[in-house]
Amino acid sequence: MSLIGTLFDAPSRLTVLDPLAARAAAVADRVLPGGRVRALLHGRPFGHPAHPAMAQLPVGTSVSALLLDVAAAVLPGGRALRAPARGLTAVALASAVPTAAAGWADYTGLHPDQQRTALVHASGNALAVACWGASLLAGRRAPLLRSAGTLAAGAAGALGGHLAYRWAAGPNHAEHLPHLAGDGKEHVDVGALEDLPDGELTQVRAGDAPLCVLRRGASVLALADTCTHLGAGLHGGRVREGERGPEVVCPWHDSAFRFADGRVVGGPATAPQPTVDVRVVGGRVLARLDAPPQP
Repeated sequence: MSLIGTLFDAPSRLTVLDPLAARAAAVADRVLPGGRVRALLHGRPFGHPAHPAMAQLPVGTSVSALLLDVAAAVLPGGRALRAPARGLTAVALASAVPTAAAGWADYTGLHPDQQRTALVHASGNALAVACWGASLLAGRRAPLLRSAGTLAAGAAGALGGHLAYRWAAGPNHAEHLPHLAGDGKEHVDVGALEDLPDGELTQVRAGDAPLCVLRRGASVLALADTCTHLGAGLHGGRVREGERGPEVVCPWHDSAFRFADGRVVGGPATAPQPTVDVRVVGGRVLARLDAPPQP
């Protein structure tokens, strides 16, 4: 691995951060609103986390302010550009608040190693916000403070990208499962109905794809077993009754999905669960794993 990759991986190994990380998660979970607001902060209506997209506004406006400061320093009469640079910084500062709220909402549902990296990421962003805020009150040093804040935000953003892509905090962890189940055109025999315990969650396989199965008498319901949030096996969770039928609750972070259509109905998950078309023929259970539904 490159030096930069090693540097970005380093926060995930800082176990000394665990007490602070756990405390931060508890505080964020208590302070942030729940219900539909929490779902919006997670990005559930969009089918993916909202935080990365929201971060484009403070980063973009702060970089624009930095470019104006550079132009002001090198162009004749460039001092006139200081005012719009100040305005852009104010926008970056204001937009950082809801962006941080979305980030903290996601933070509460991460693994400890991911939370360590996220805590360093948040610290860098807090430094950026402090610099931007101080620049609005400063005189001749305002451009320097604005630049320092933007550099801190850039470094924190790069670490955030590493957290999302290297440590998979945010991607859909079940998108690949329909491809492992075959061509999706035919049903696969996954076992005998009598072998499935009645009223309990069970894992079976369709091709190489794990399925979470719930038998209720002579009928069978199923979803892809790998939770879209962080990859837990849903068969280790619990069943609850929802407004539109039974739902499965993930054992890791309490993301909940409807068996009927795979929709997210609770928890930090944003992507719906791939659904399974199940038929019982001659005492055998036949299943076809479908592509994820639209959010």
